[in-house]
Amino acid sequence: MDLCLKDMRKRTIIIRGGPGTGKSVLAVNLLKDFIAKGLNASYCTKNSAPREAYQKLLAGSDLRAQVNIRQLFRSPFGLSKATRNFYDCLIVDESHRLVSKMYGDWDGENQIKECINASLFTIFLIDEDQQITTKDIGSVQEIQKWASALDSEITMNEDTVLLSQFRCNGSDQYIQLINNILQIGEYVDIDHADLNYDIRVFNDPNEFRDELRELNKSNNKTRMVAGYCYDWNVKHHRDDYDIFLKDGFKAKWNLENDKIWAINPESFEQVGCIHTAQGLEFDYIGVIIGNDLKYNPQTGQIVTDKTKISKDDKTSGIRTAPDDVAERLIKNTYKTLLTRGQKGCFIYCEDDELAKHIRSMI
Repeated sequence: MDLCLKDMRKRTIIIRGGPGTGKSVLAVNLLKDFIAKGLNASYCTKNSAPREAYQKLLAGSDLRAQVNIRQLFRSPFGLSKATRNFYDCLIVDESHRLVSKMYGDWDGENQIKECINASLFTIFLIDEDQQITTKDIGSVQEIQKWASALDSEITMNEDTVLLSQFRCNGSDQYIQLINNILQIGEYVDIDHADLNYDIRVFNDPNEFRDELRELNKSNNKTRMVAGYCYDWNVKHHRDDYDIFLKDGFKAKWNLENDKIWAINPESFEQVGCIHTAQGLEFDYIGVIIGNDLKYNPQTGQIVTDKTKISKDDKTSGIRTAPDDVAERLIKNTYKTLLTRGQKGCFIYCEDDELAKHIRSMI
């Protein structure tokens, strides 16, 4: 940053890190440091859930503070209208979720281009394995392309890779376990004795919810989440509930007007989706795995089924994606959900064979 201010040359840093390596913590702390120096800086993320949560936590019920703090946390939408180098520094979290032109952002062309153009010094924090829709274009290659086009010097090396695991009780083994379960990348043997993480698979969805509800009573840091499989009945006035599982389990998706689902003390009973959970963490996370992810015991393979994605899902593009793309996005979605918990992850699978497979792995 100091070099940028000295010679007024644009610079871009790409910081890579897997789930739980502290990308968002680093982003918010960088914002604090830059603001303290009197710089025009902003934290930018496409996902509204972390922005709303941070704003609420920092401002509380102080309306004046809410207005001021809102300026520090922004969406990439609308950056096409910003003048070149309007910001001294733009810290772009969840960069893998950036998109090209989307409906409503009439002047937008490419959010990576617009972030770099609008900022003298641009910091991208990225995990390419957390792309979850066909519209997500955020990649190291795309950032490098636009940085070069906009004459922004790029820094990306071994020093800009976050390796330490701060979530999941600091267990890199747990992240590898999830990769092994979902058959992402090469299988790697792990020492289960080093996991030190509360992972459980439930046969009864009601017991699954009861255990999580009890944990949530202590500090409101436990939530339930699910994949894209379930229709949004409540939103479209089809039914009073959205998610129906065996043994009479029923629940609603998180309420459409609840922008602070992650911290709202009244929101535990609602199930979050990937958009309300990505970029956030909890003490305990409960993941409902629908029929878009199964296990074939004859072949020993994880099987994804894009036809099980809800027709109410208008954002992911998974249903109409090529099979290989759909498989990657479904696995990325569940990996992201399964790695939201600091202390533990509870799992309920609609597919019994998948539940047996996960049990055998843990």
